[in-house]
Amino acid sequence: MNQKQVEQSAAELISMLRQLVELQEQLHGAIREKLAAMRRCDPDEMMAAAQREGELVAQVTAIDERRKKTVEGLCCSLDMPKAAAIEYVTLRALAARLDAKLRGPLLQMGQALRERMLKVAESNRVVEMVCREMLSHFKTLFSAFMQNEDGPQTYSSRGAADAGSGLKVLDAVG
Repeated sequence: MNQKQVEQSAAELISMLRQLVELQEQLHGAIREKLAAMRRCDPDEMMAAAQREGELVAQVTAIDERRKKTVEGLCCSLDMPKAAAIEYVTLRALAARLDAKLRGPLLQMGQALRERMLKVAESNRVVEMVCREMLSHFKTLFSAFMQNEDGPQTYSSRGAADAGSGLKVLDAVG
């Protein structure tokens, strides 16, 4: 690859990083929408936000595959040492081999992408905490439904008091 092709590939990489930044912003918005739907206990909106999130993740994955190929081509063109996997090539190492006019924008887009990805990761951590808390509440609720406190007490084969074997709430509904 000549210098012109290297510059063109680097410009493509910068463009892909810009697209990834935008998609991360949209992904962050979809996750915030999902959290808002969770607060409102709106399962339809939760599903819609999760579907939008999945579509955005698919777009990110497709662009990331193109990004890896572009980085691989640039590494070869710039005679960079072969990494065990293209994921191990850092943007800083790649930028260090480029002209200053490409280095700055490449590093700026990389930093912007990093910041957006950290926001998405934090929002996902909050979603996970909310889901764990919801599951804990559901477990408590279902445990209460399963208890039959009105039934007669019996004793197990080990001598422990046991609730009777009368009809339980969940047994009654299906």
